[in-house]
Amino acid sequence: MTKTNHHRSCQGRSNCNACALRLEMVCGDVSLEDLIDFHAGIDDFDFAPGATLFAMDTPADAVYCIRGGAVKMVHYEPSGVVRIVRVLKIGDVAGLEATFRERHEYSAIAVGTVRACRIPMPYFHKFIESHGSLQMRLMETSQAALSEAQNWLAQIVGGNIPARTRMARLLLKLRTGNSDRIIRFTGEDMAAILGITFETVSRLVSEFKRLGILQYIYGSKNTKYFRGDIAALEKIAQEG
Repeated sequence: MTKTNHHRSCQGRSNCNACALRLEMVCGDVSLEDLIDFHAGIDDFDFAPGATLFAMDTPADAVYCIRGGAVKMVHYEPSGVVRIVRVLKIGDVAGLEATFRERHEYSAIAVGTVRACRIPMPYFHKFIESHGSLQMRLMETSQAALSEAQNWLAQIVGGNIPARTRMARLLLKLRTGNSDRIIRFTGEDMAAILGITFETVSRLVSEFKRLGILQYIYGSKNTKYFRGDIAALEKIAQEG
């Protein structure tokens, strides 16, 4: 199992209203003013590429609102198989499904440089206790996250779906918002997600590049991207 990687730096108190807006979506009827007040004492952290925000089976002591970059949620099976079950992007909250549990079910690992607001779990619990309607809503949100993970696996990993189709689906899931930028995972990570060989991943990426569907571009702070032809990827994703 991966040990917690402390390659992170504290950037001080957070004043990012965007995270409060995201939590308002989770919390529903809690006022934005309450959320901003709650958010005032939360620290921002920068995580280096490959750093672990939290590790599987460690105490669930915080949740993290992702402000920049992407985070892969990794499950380590007893057999030694490593599965990437979900990818979180800007605006997602890592660790939310562990709000009512003692330990994390997954490891959260930075893909490129990640900036995140760390919300200590006792602090989060206190906020929940003072807003009683949140408990059911958070349970619903946790179930939605589980369903998304299952959907991720069904669309990308399972069945007799051709590798080319699953690759297109994966690239679309790694898209940032409505843009044509696609978070670029390593070939090893994509092979682990898709359940295919590194050589097959390399062949498919080369094919998509040759067809003009993918181009390499670089973002900031070590986060790498493809620029993708989204319409072409959506067409391939429907094949098979």
